[in-house]
Amino acid sequence: MEVVEGQGRKKVEEYLDSLPEPERVKGVAMDMHEAFRQAVQMCLPQAKVVVDKFHLIRHINGVLDKVRSRLQGGNRRGKRQDLFKGRYTLLKGAERLTAWEKARLNQLFYRYPELRRAWMLKESFRAWYRGTNRNQGEKRLKSLEKTMSDGSLSEFKELLHTLDNWREEILNYFDYPITNGFVEGKNNRIKTIKRTAYGYRNMDNFRLRILATNSKGPRSEFSHLLT
Repeated sequence: MEVVEGQGRKKVEEYLDSLPEPERVKGVAMDMHEAFRQAVQMCLPQAKVVVDKFHLIRHINGVLDKVRSRLQGGNRRGKRQDLFKGRYTLLKGAERLTAWEKARLNQLFYRYPELRRAWMLKESFRAWYRGTNRNQGEKRLKSLEKTMSDGSLSEFKELLHTLDNWREEILNYFDYPITNGFVEGKNNRIKTIKRTAYGYRNMDNFRLRILATNSKGPRSEFSHLLT
């Protein structure tokens, strides 16, 4: 584990260049951040960049919420309370919906057909990730893109550019099914460390605290770093 300051390409490249056996890296999971992609392509040309599926689904959830907000008439609570109250239920996975949540969505879909189409697209992307191989995934992705292109939802049409720009990296998941789940868990721990210390002014001290706290070995191994 390592911590790199900022989100710029230069710092990431410096770290990747320091790896003792870079050829062993087969896949790199990441958010859709161009600087990270460029750094990996430069320093680890043999590795496949894999867009984190949870990040993509979160992005699609954001597009669905834009549809809800438009139909609601903005983000003000006074407008169309049914849409405002159902905003979290819409983002929940279909398989985890309770009976009353399904009833709420059915009422919303009856009143707002556009919202139903947007929700179906969101669920179709979630189901798409359960495909068995890359060839199947590529065909299904093209079908989803056609549905978005032919449909009337402008919010999802805007998503087509992102899918086209990151197509190879999104499809790489079917070759290397890796995610950022582990890193997201570490990020939650790092946020707790930061809150406990009321923030850090010195990046070097912050990095050492993170590494020490996340060490699998005895704390004493890092005691000299914290003095």
